[in-house]
Amino acid sequence: MFAALCAAGRRAGARRGFVAAAAVAVAGLALSACTSPSAPVRATSGSATPSSRTVTPTLVAAAAVLPFDVPAKFVVHGGKLVTVTVTGHLHHTPLPGQVGADQASWVSTSLPVPGATYDVAATVTDTAGAAHPMRLTLRIAAVPRSQQLLYGVTPLDGWTVGVNAPVVIRFLRPVQDRATVEGALIVTSTTPVTGSWHWINSSEVHFRPMDPWPAHSMVDVAVNLAGVRAGAGLWGTSDQNIAFTVGDAHVTTVDGVKDTFTVTDNGKVWAVWPTSLGRPQFATRSGSYVVLAKLPTVRMTSCNASITCDKSNVNFYDLTVDWDVRLTWSGTFIHSAPWSVKAQGVDNVSHGCINLSPARAQSYFTFARYGDLVTVSGTSRTSADLVAGGDPGMDDWNVPWATYTAASAGGGQITTGSLTG
Repeated sequence: MFAALCAAGRRAGARRGFVAAAAVAVAGLALSACTSPSAPVRATSGSATPSSRTVTPTLVAAAAVLPFDVPAKFVVHGGKLVTVTVTGHLHHTPLPGQVGADQASWVSTSLPVPGATYDVAATVTDTAGAAHPMRLTLRIAAVPRSQQLLYGVTPLDGWTVGVNAPVVIRFLRPVQDRATVEGALIVTSTTPVTGSWHWINSSEVHFRPMDPWPAHSMVDVAVNLAGVRAGAGLWGTSDQNIAFTVGDAHVTTVDGVKDTFTVTDNGKVWAVWPTSLGRPQFATRSGSYVVLAKLPTVRMTSCNASITCDKSNVNFYDLTVDWDVRLTWSGTFIHSAPWSVKAQGVDNVSHGCINLSPARAQSYFTFARYGDLVTVSGTSRTSADLVAGGDPGMDDWNVPWATYTAASAGGGQITTGSLTG
């Protein structure tokens, strides 16, 4: 598969989209007493020696380890908060928040990053009005593994892809709040394009442009899921940034009537080869495919293809096949077929795959990349069943654009942001 499982860990303190840290100034109000929680964490004061008439203020976190699923909070005893900044310890990402009306507490206005540590810098006035610079450390609990939303992204960072490449995110647990998760997925490109997210099911979401990506453009996908609540008891724990390059425009056209396999590279014919498709009872589906994966060898059996497991059946096969370019997850490949060379260009004799001679299959294997378009026409079978069944290899380019955007949880089509540099 073209996906790498994202590590469950989270760079402590990092969160995209936070506003810049700002000192919070508040007007003097009457002091309110606060009850100290169990197992408090107390702050250190940077100055001031208490007199018999004043009380040295202290900052106290609500607990030694704060929960990740509610706003972070701390209080002050013996003083009033004047200014507060809270930043991630490792990456200095701010955690925005507000001082209470009584100047005795501070509460974040967004959820903290699970597993993060935050540094608090505050100015506090004591009962005599003297200012004290004070510091406090807030430690946030990590999300239990049973509640973590783990995921993988295709393409991987640094890849060069075809112009029809979808961005695919697969989750290891079903997403309940699709709109919130989709809102945390940001696509930018050097050439802004109209595109849409499209949920295949609750565990897989794709993004593709309305028209093919411009060749030689660059795309960045920001997956900002750390701290995002994806449903009851389900939380994102990590962010990823995936940057990929769109390569040359590779388009392959397969004619099931003429049994030809025509490849173009940036609009110029690269190859025209004879081919053999599926025989009538196993007809290759007409439709638009994209290259999903390349495998040097694959063991293919009629039993795994749900054709027959009976060795005496004429349709039984058990073969090790070379130069395999995957087009669907249900089992359609372009591959080497030395046994059908005489039929290639003449007749359709396969069990549904697209056959090439060994030398041509190897050449195409080297040429092809993830996201290249392959269009098949002239066969007796459509792609409707695979689209209806949610086969990820068929859903992206075989449905009308209005149908594609309707499967977005975020309101339909968007325009990608502009990527510079």
